[in-house]
Amino acid sequence: MPYPHALFEVTIRTIQSRFLLKPSEELNDLILGIIGRALLLYPSIRLYAFKFASNHYHLIVSAPDVKTLALFMNHINSNIAREAGRLHDWKDKFWSCRHRQIGILDDKSLLKRIRYIMSHGCKEGLVLRPLDWPGVSTDRALAYGEKLQGTWYDRTGFYRAERRGKNVSLKDFATTYEVPIHPLPFLEGKTERERQEFYRQMLEEIEQETWQGAVDESRGFLGVRGVLAQDPHGKPAKTKHSRAPLCHGSTRKLRRAYRKAYKSFVSFYRQALERFERGEQDVKFPPGCFLPPLACPEPMTWEAVPMPV
Repeated sequence: MPYPHALFEVTIRTIQSRFLLKPSEELNDLILGIIGRALLLYPSIRLYAFKFASNHYHLIVSAPDVKTLALFMNHINSNIAREAGRLHDWKDKFWSCRHRQIGILDDKSLLKRIRYIMSHGCKEGLVLRPLDWPGVSTDRALAYGEKLQGTWYDRTGFYRAERRGKNVSLKDFATTYEVPIHPLPFLEGKTERERQEFYRQMLEEIEQETWQGAVDESRGFLGVRGVLAQDPHGKPAKTKHSRAPLCHGSTRKLRRAYRKAYKSFVSFYRQALERFERGEQDVKFPPGCFLPPLACPEPMTWEAVPMPV
């Protein structure tokens, strides 16, 4: 993380790309409850947009430091794995790997990634309109101001109460959480109405492009019923396995500068780690990293590092 609240696109895919995140009212409610509780536990997190497909999800997020972001993502991914696994009777590994966080370097790239996330469901030929997607997303919240909220179940408290012989149900341990969405940095100066109009126009453009692409390629859409009818243990015939980029930047100069800064960061960290493992004192690690155990008992302080331009 080059500086506090740097923007990242975070993504993760289910094991073997199985449809374990297949939309349903129950799973949608659980996912939003998990995200809402995570934002309550880590209030310094800024969540800008997200969309859950049937076998992966994307979100745009920022955090004050890497530790907070890691704890936030751990809370979301571990709880989704447990709840969705319980719902679909899936007892094996849930995620294919740890989440990937990709730096977003400028507003132009941020706009492109927001559009990419909103187009999920359409670009795969599943639905015509982004708002037709039956899964969890911020599309309606961004374009029409609809509130996002879900239910969190304190299963630990429920199980403890049951063991003590109390006559309780899981609903007694349910809490409703809202999911607040932070305005994008380049829209913070706009009114709520102007921001919603901006997103509505984007959704209309995606719909027009999707329809034109379907006409040009003479293809149809699976539709909402087809999506909801998928077997959660099923998987697509073909899965995209492209390597995730280190960053999203609108120019080659930006991307090269970011990669160069990252390589320097890795080199600095490895040198500091070698010195620390030799038992040297006063070893300084680069800002924006995870510290090895016992390297620094005090909270890590940040030094602002300007983004490469």
